[in-house]
Amino acid sequence: MSANIEDAGDLGYRNPIALPLATLVELWSAAEFRSRLSNDALDGLGGTDGRVLWELGFRGRVRPGVLARVMGIGAPSISKAIARLTDRGFIEVVPDPVDARASLVGLTGEGRVVARELYRVGDDLIARLTADWSDADARRAAHLLTRLAAAARGMVERGPE
Repeated sequence: MSANIEDAGDLGYRNPIALPLATLVELWSAAEFRSRLSNDALDGLGGTDGRVLWELGFRGRVRPGVLARVMGIGAPSISKAIARLTDRGFIEVVPDPVDARASLVGLTGEGRVVARELYRVGDDLIARLTADWSDADARRAAHLLTRLAAAARGMVERGPE
C-alpha cells in the first residue's frame, strides 16, 4: 500500500494540549532557536557550551555522564565541552564525595553569571510572548504547566506502567 497525502487525515494529536506543547518543545529545544535567543548571553560560546551551563544551573553539580545523557550527546562531546568551559573558568571538575573514582562538574562563580544571563534571556522571552496576557492568565498558565510538568516527572520516575 502506498502512502499519499489523503492518508494523513487520521494522523495527528487528538488531545488539544498535545500539539501546542509539542510545538513549544520543538521550538524551545531547536538549536537555532536557542542560539538566536542566547547569542549575547553566551559571549561567543557555542550552543552545546551554553546548554551545559544551562543544565548545570538547573541541576547543580552532576557527573559528566549524567550531563551527556540528559543532553542527548556522547561522552566525547561532553568531555570537549567540559574542557572548553573549564578553560574559560565557567565550570569546575571536583571529586565526587560519594565515589572517589568519579568526578562532578559544576558552575564556578563566573559560570553562574553566564547561566544567570541565560535564564534572564528565557524570562525575557516569556515576557515578550505573554505581553498581552492578563496577570490572571499568566498565573493560570504557570499553575497548569507546573501541574503538567509534575505529572510528567512522576511518570518518568515511576517508569513504564
